[in-house]
Amino acid sequence: MGDPETSGREDVPAEGAVSGEAPGALAALEEQLSQEVPLLLESMNRTSAEVNMFEARAGEAQQRYQDLLAEWSQMYESLHAQFGSAIDRVKPYFDAAQVFAATSQRVQGAVREFSTASSLHARAKERLNELERSMEPGAHNVPLDGDMQEGLSRATVEVTRCQRERDRLEGEYAKVLREYQKSQEDLEAWRAHIGDTTIKRTLPCFRQLHQQQLKLASEQNRIPSPCNRGVSKRAVSYRPSPSENGATGH
Repeated sequence: MGDPETSGREDVPAEGAVSGEAPGALAALEEQLSQEVPLLLESMNRTSAEVNMFEARAGEAQQRYQDLLAEWSQMYESLHAQFGSAIDRVKPYFDAAQVFAATSQRVQGAVREFSTASSLHARAKERLNELERSMEPGAHNVPLDGDMQEGLSRATVEVTRCQRERDRLEGEYAKVLREYQKSQEDLEAWRAHIGDTTIKRTLPCFRQLHQQQLKLASEQNRIPSPCNRGVSKRAVSYRPSPSENGATGH
């Protein structure tokens, strides 16, 4: 029989074995961290540099926008001093003309998209009709198989998809057409209200203003969205209704 004092300690690991394992695991962990930390620092530095670059570009774009806006304001004041209150009276007409031009382009785009969708729908229907005729009893004396049935199913799905897209674009075209007609009516109303004489007299100066507004819009698009919230809105056109503008320029 073994010694009772020693038999109860046979499975207890030696103190040196435990203490030897812990430093080894810790050393491995430290080695792993020492390899990852430089990569993390490099990534953080690169991200910080990119943020600084984008902030600098945004600041430059905002400054250019403010400079262009100041030029626009000076130009407007100069033309206002030259033409007097006629500038204020005729401005809604030229604003309406810009809306009309924009809706005209939208109508043309909607027509092209609807025409393309209609052509695709027509071709899909023709393809389906060809498959259906080929599957009629006695046609080519070819028995129906799984591939033909699958082809017919795909063609049917394609016709349905094309029909839905065509209907969607038809609705979009109808909507844009109504906007176009409304903008045309507004433009004609302002023309009758202000008079051709005043419009023709101030046309050159509004062409200058329009070119400057295009520059403003282009520069504003370069500014990131969060920064746009602080951009001045003074160059945004105000378009009152003809009834709000009591003066005439005949």
